[in-house]
Amino acid sequence: MPDMELRFKQDWPIWVVSSITLANGVLSIVSILAVRFQEHPQLFHILLPFGLHQLSRSLTLIFGFMLVYLSVHLFHRKQVAWWLATILLVLLTVAQIGRGYLVYTGLAPAVTAALLLFVRKRFTVRSEPTSIVKGLTLVVISLSLALAYGTLGFWLLHKNDFGIEFHLVESFIRTLREFTLVGNSDLIAQTRHARWFLNSLRILGVLAWGFAAYSLFRPVTYRLKTWPHERLEAKGILENYGRSSLDFFKLWPDKAYYFSEDRTCVIAYRVSLGVALCLGDPVGPPEKIEQTLRSFLQFCSNNGWRVAFQHILPDLLELYRQLGFDIIKIGEEAIVDLEHFVSITSNNREFRQTERKMERTGYKTAWYIPPHPLNVVNEAESVSREWLSLPGRHERGFTLGQFDRTYINQTPLFAVLDQANHILAFVNEIPTYRKGEATADLMRHRTEIPNGAMAYLFLKLLTSLKERGSLKFNFGLAPLAGVGEDPGSGLEEHAVHLLFEYLNRFFSFKGLRDYKDKFEPTWEDRFLAYQGGPLGLLKATIALIKVTEGWRIMGKQDANLSDIIKR
Repeated sequence: MPDMELRFKQDWPIWVVSSITLANGVLSIVSILAVRFQEHPQLFHILLPFGLHQLSRSLTLIFGFMLVYLSVHLFHRKQVAWWLATILLVLLTVAQIGRGYLVYTGLAPAVTAALLLFVRKRFTVRSEPTSIVKGLTLVVISLSLALAYGTLGFWLLHKNDFGIEFHLVESFIRTLREFTLVGNSDLIAQTRHARWFLNSLRILGVLAWGFAAYSLFRPVTYRLKTWPHERLEAKGILENYGRSSLDFFKLWPDKAYYFSEDRTCVIAYRVSLGVALCLGDPVGPPEKIEQTLRSFLQFCSNNGWRVAFQHILPDLLELYRQLGFDIIKIGEEAIVDLEHFVSITSNNREFRQTERKMERTGYKTAWYIPPHPLNVVNEAESVSREWLSLPGRHERGFTLGQFDRTYINQTPLFAVLDQANHILAFVNEIPTYRKGEATADLMRHRTEIPNGAMAYLFLKLLTSLKERGSLKFNFGLAPLAGVGEDPGSGLEEHAVHLLFEYLNRFFSFKGLRDYKDKFEPTWEDRFLAYQGGPLGLLKATIALIKVTEGWRIMGKQDANLSDIIKR
């Protein structure tokens, strides 16, 4: 509640001005339909001879439509929208004067322009890439407004305008015919107002389709042209300064990028529910990290977003605290020393028995180096589909990859094969920018596999990686492992620990930790940095669930929650 009250205090002038701007646009459009154009607007007849004053009605329509469109962007505090809306309101005032209603119709846009000038410092958001979903929303708004204008316009016409009366449904159909270029050839305008109305439909149709195209193609252009270039820049920075096992997922299409001014540092993020969720720490030269963080926080503040950094390393915690973040431990990452594993751990009785049993019954392992033969991709897809059919299994995002034939065809596969050389289980190795470290993303198996098959897969995988020169293997996060167990843990961590103990009865968090413990890893703490206290933590958590789960219901007892946030 305090968070909502604070936001209301900060943003109510924005909401008021945006709403008034929207009302100005709508009223301008409605007014030219409800009030017929005067024959001789005296003031503009003197100032603009030769009949130029007749343009004022069309300009009012254009300006009104643009104000409705801009009001959406004003609500998001866009700087460019503020400039355009202010200019348009001034021009709308002039256009209204041209219609002969100086006081009554020119007053509203003039007052709104004054309000925009008064709160100008609150419009700080610079243009940023719009998502395709938001683009489609603006397309719907633009076309719906145009359809509403045409439908209302036909319905309000007098019978003498076309010699017929239009009912509401017919008005809608006539409007659709105009906007889809089918036309209404049977309509013959009998008054000047009727002729102007048909022309106004064509004007508004061009505007609506123009705004729709801009709203849709701007994010498409960013996705197809700008984003690939930014991704290459981010990849170059990761190759030089990457430190996290999740750095590879910073290059996935669901991420946007914030670069430092000199473009040597990068933050990969995604906005959900008003929270900029950042994957891992900023990446770049150590001496540039703090300034990059500060400028990113200002960027997010200007956009009205809270910020959360997911899966951060321990060495920057103090910097996050200095910048006003709260910190909570989210789990521990298992990192296996391959020399120790091969020489000691793999020789224990459990692993030896598993290996002998699997190989005695004809099972074996194999590497597949990309690009893969078609039959290998097909078999991997078949395994993945079976795995997804198991209770609680589904594709997730943000910190995990998803099965995609193109993606799989670009990464090495390590698989367990049955006696007929068919793939029984597989993992795909992904790039990691931590020197000497290997890791994997998808770990999937068929619904029917022999007991110990996955342990056999990892035993042979880790042994093979050691032979290929890797020093460590990152097994990923054991979520909530060790959270709230230290005496100095904060209130939030103790609460999470209690939640962990309760949920473990259903979702086997400890089972995941215990399974990874068999490989004798070193456990490294991972953290979440968030803003806004307990409510901020709740909001960041819900946003994270949304981007990883897509609002799936996670309360079923047959779901293994350790899969949900295993990274």
